[in-house]
Amino acid sequence: MKRFSLVLLLILLCSCIFAQPVKKNPNKAVLYSIIPGGGQIYNKAYIKAGAIIGIQTYLIATAIHNDAKVQDYREKINSTSDEILLAEYRDKLKQYKEKRTRDFWWMGLTLAFSTLDAYIDAHLSNFKEEKEKIHIRFEEETLLLEYNF
Repeated sequence: MKRFSLVLLLILLCSCIFAQPVKKNPNKAVLYSIIPGGGQIYNKAYIKAGAIIGIQTYLIATAIHNDAKVQDYREKINSTSDEILLAEYRDKLKQYKEKRTRDFWWMGLTLAFSTLDAYIDAHLSNFKEEKEKIHIRFEEETLLLEYNF
């Protein structure tokens, strides 16, 4: 499964890097954003992609760590009968559950914002070309707006 995911990621990255579309497709950017940083790579925003990949990797690693701690404290609770230790273990269990939940929320928020960012960047990919088609001129007391097709 890990090899399949790695191969899929490499194919996605290569297709994004070597593809030369004139206008980016926002729907593709959103689809690629399922993989952290994929939408940014599609839009050739490599610094943003690196930041998103780093943030998501950190959040996944801390969620895995906190989940392991939750499992450890559950085992400790089941294996002890000392009331003082039980109270301490339950408190620690609660703390790590809250940290794990917070990590999942942050993962969801960064995924949502990176998807939105990729969508907007894809929409604005040909902004410079479109901007050059619009000309504003002043003639006497009139304002003329000219758009070249």
